[in-house]
Amino acid sequence: MMLGLGIVLGFFGIGFLCWLLFIAAVYAAPLYVGAMTFAALEYLGVPGLLALMAGFVCGVAALVMAQGVLATSRDPAIRGAVSLALALPAALVGFSMTLGFCGLGGMGAIPEYIFAIFGALCVGGAAWGRLCATPVA
Repeated sequence: MMLGLGIVLGFFGIGFLCWLLFIAAVYAAPLYVGAMTFAALEYLGVPGLLALMAGFVCGVAALVMAQGVLATSRDPAIRGAVSLALALPAALVGFSMTLGFCGLGGMGAIPEYIFAIFGALCVGGAAWGRLCATPVA
């Protein structure tokens, strides 16, 4: 009874994490911009709270500018470039998360990396699809 419950809850837990990964993958690039801004300012000696606020502002600005370009641009090359710039970090997140999930299963290294590449393609493709589906104003 308990073994079955553990398997079912584990299945739903991993499913929830994968769903959360697919939803949040679009925001990987703005989060990276904000985190790198914070890290650079901390390295330069800016006080912690000020660096945190600056990182948050830079991340939000990157997201707003990217969504603004996607919403207003009619040129497919520009839309494709911005979508690609936002989808590549999402693919990297998908690779890392899938590799982490596979590491929990205790597979060998080769199957882990095969599944991780497949996960990167799935998450990057899902992020690309969500970004390309942004309607043009």
